[in-house]
Amino acid sequence: MKEQTLCHVLDGDKLLLKRATRGISLGRWNAPGGNIEEGESPEECAVREVFEETGLRVKNLFSHGIMNFYLDGKEELSVKGHLFSTKEFEGEIRSSDEGEVRWFDADKVPLAEMWPDDEFWLNLMLSGRRFNADFYMGKGNKSIVKYSVALLD
Repeated sequence: MKEQTLCHVLDGDKLLLKRATRGISLGRWNAPGGNIEEGESPEECAVREVFEETGLRVKNLFSHGIMNFYLDGKEELSVKGHLFSTKEFEGEIRSSDEGEVRWFDADKVPLAEMWPDDEFWLNLMLSGRRFNADFYMGKGNKSIVKYSVALLD
């Protein structure tokens, strides 16, 4: 099992997304994030990954909760994901070797080009809700077989 972070950077009604150029997210738009390194807290990982992938320095992250992913039709946990967001950042966005970075209107995100689970929780995150979720993906990770979302507030 991998432990990872996602950190959504928000600017008014805009949401920062990255289209991955490699890895399991190849071609998909997603929030900046990645694997937690040994000795690193989830928040430290999120701050590091946002900077590496976008050039932005973020602070005062809000923890939305944990999302567990069961990938490729398997029943065992593949990824434990810590979900954060922030409205506080400095710097100018830049794309990296990990992908193109772009601001989207929050009501016009390209859901068809994102992970299939995003439609079940993105609006909760945008409205500042806290929740835990489990997502079971089908073979190839193109569909959701089953899911649960539990609000924490």
